[in-house]
Amino acid sequence: MMYKELKQFGAVKVNVSLAKYLTMKVGGIAQCIVIVEELDKLIDLLTYLEGTDIQPLLIGGGSNMILSDDEFEGVAIIVKVANCEIEGDRVIADAGCSTVEVARKSFAAGLTGFEWGVGVPGTIGGAVRGNAGAMGGDMSQSIEKVLVYQDGETKELSGKDCAFAYRDSLFKHDSSIILRVWLQLQKTEAKDGMKKALEHIQYRNKTQPQGYASSGCIFKNISIEGEKEGVPKEFIEKGIIPAGWLIEQVGLKGKQIGNAQISEKHGNFIVNVGGACAQDIFDLIDEAKEKVFEQFGFKLEEEIRIVR
Repeated sequence: MMYKELKQFGAVKVNVSLAKYLTMKVGGIAQCIVIVEELDKLIDLLTYLEGTDIQPLLIGGGSNMILSDDEFEGVAIIVKVANCEIEGDRVIADAGCSTVEVARKSFAAGLTGFEWGVGVPGTIGGAVRGNAGAMGGDMSQSIEKVLVYQDGETKELSGKDCAFAYRDSLFKHDSSIILRVWLQLQKTEAKDGMKKALEHIQYRNKTQPQGYASSGCIFKNISIEGEKEGVPKEFIEKGIIPAGWLIEQVGLKGKQIGNAQISEKHGNFIVNVGGACAQDIFDLIDEAKEKVFEQFGFKLEEEIRIVR
């Protein structure tokens, strides 16, 4: 591999465990990683790799991804491009910015509409890709435009162009790479934004597992129309069945394979209780899918990115 050439784009390391870059703390060895801290360098690296047969894998905060235990033979790009600026009621953030940090800067500057992001791990680029959300908010509500890299060039896409849907976007279905995002927020009192953010954090701490490595919610919730036998009326009225509830109903809450466990606190979380391998997690995911389909007829779909 072209180690000398890659050094012009950032710090290069060889034979590195990818587990250290993922919040689930699993993943195989990468033959080579490049840690990139400048936007121009990231664009140059992507352009360079397009002229080779080297397969890149981009990792931001690593909070919404599970990688297999197998060796990764391409180049893993660790995105540390993280400039964030406030301009009036707009926030301009590089893809590698922490979602939490973007949220904090926003409400500290007297902007509202993104307080929910204070409890979401990972980077803003990853949040846009998955249309991340919490407490009734999601990325689609705030995105003005996105700068992307695609087919050797950069271009801007409007929020509408991003084709946002529930935990989905254009970026899950094409080769576009998110470089920078513009959020359009609203003015408020900083103290009001801080109050909302604190409420979000308290709710997450109360309802989600703490102190374990995880990748957040594994599956998307299920959208339904009309009644469904065995499903509570409150879910039918909202048209949404929480995936965690389904998993708990089939008796998998607390189920452990190896050192991976379906959380005892929230059925849609898988936690690494210490020393888990990716296959342990994949086996739990497969079992949850199988049992939910057998009992309810619903096909669970992963919210996270899985590379097997």
